[in-house]
Amino acid sequence: MSSSNKSTFGLLFYLKRSKEKMNGECPIMLRITINGISTAFAIQRSVKPDDWDPKRGISKGKTSQLNALNVYIDALRAKAYNKYTEQMSLHDEVTTIMLRDAILGINQSKPRFLLEEWADQCADLKKQIGNGRTYASFQKSNTCRTFMADFISIQYKCKDVTLKSIDPQLINKFALYLRTERKCMHNTAMKYLQVFKKSVLIGYANGWIKTNPFNGIQLTLEEVDRPYLTEDELKSLIELQFRMKRLELVRDMFVFSCFTGLAYADVYSLTKADLEKTPDGKLWIKTRRQKTNVKAHIPILPIAKAILDKYCQNFDMLSASDRLLPMISNQKANSYLKEISELSGIEKNLSFHVARHTFATTVTLMNGVPIESVSRMLGHKNIKSTQHYAKIVDTKIGEDMYKLENILDSKMVYAGF
Repeated sequence: MSSSNKSTFGLLFYLKRSKEKMNGECPIMLRITINGISTAFAIQRSVKPDDWDPKRGISKGKTSQLNALNVYIDALRAKAYNKYTEQMSLHDEVTTIMLRDAILGINQSKPRFLLEEWADQCADLKKQIGNGRTYASFQKSNTCRTFMADFISIQYKCKDVTLKSIDPQLINKFALYLRTERKCMHNTAMKYLQVFKKSVLIGYANGWIKTNPFNGIQLTLEEVDRPYLTEDELKSLIELQFRMKRLELVRDMFVFSCFTGLAYADVYSLTKADLEKTPDGKLWIKTRRQKTNVKAHIPILPIAKAILDKYCQNFDMLSASDRLLPMISNQKANSYLKEISELSGIEKNLSFHVARHTFATTVTLMNGVPIESVSRMLGHKNIKSTQHYAKIVDTKIGEDMYKLENILDSKMVYAGF
């Protein structure tokens, strides 16, 4: 997992004559040059110019004091070469500043470790939750780091690896670990690898590693079926009567998502401040998606408005920050949705993703809403994300036209051959 780099390296001991002391001595400097870039520092020793040999970089006197100075210079020169070799084994690129600090014992040239740096990134993400970052982004990064820690322990029998050691082989082995040990499907594994890549690229941007180990590695997602409810299924779900209030509540929240396109997290965090009434009296949801922080502007359709009225009977008494809907935890909601699908006879795994897909297809696109409008209501960053749903609508059009073909065949035949 390591690589070697050739570089030019040189040392020069010289006098800084512009800083001559009262006793006539000048400070001795050490100049480090790596690949044409130089850094100089004082070695905390001084000597008179007449006692200095500029060609050899040592004193030319014969006194015991000057001999001791030469011993010190030789030792420092040997230390500099040793530190340079050591730093080259730890880093992709050694700078003059790194080597200077290593010689002086300043702890700035230590190798950077993946999990250690990643932990700091996770801590920064956590601090920014609610200020441009979401809990979901922190959770995903933290979970991926946990997976990486387990992978490193299994694969390399150690607690951490240096950023320099990350290469395509490690990346591919981690991808295999996600698919096998963690049982991740392809897209889930790719998303974790994308999180891993972001962490590594922070190190690359800071200059801690010389090359991007992800160069040439494609982290592409496979296109998957996006389940949604048909118009008949959605209607039967709306009309379904429940004896248990918990199931009725979850059904209502699911249906609200079907008619607004909001994800679970967005429905959960919906507040009075997110509602806006336009001059024509129409009520809109104007919020930012928790996942992407992209604006979503959604007119509230009658069924969604009826659900809001059902659970916000004291709407005028709410403050701007009060939540509008009594959402339960995502885990419980998904569990109850399984019960609801069984009771309704819908043979699909209901989830809030399905509700969002239903809004995009059955509620909007299949009723002629332009894809540009749907994209904005869904809060997509670009229309490419919305075009996946358009393919589903194309399939529906094909099915409808096939039915039309059979009807027309039974009614008329072109005889002008």
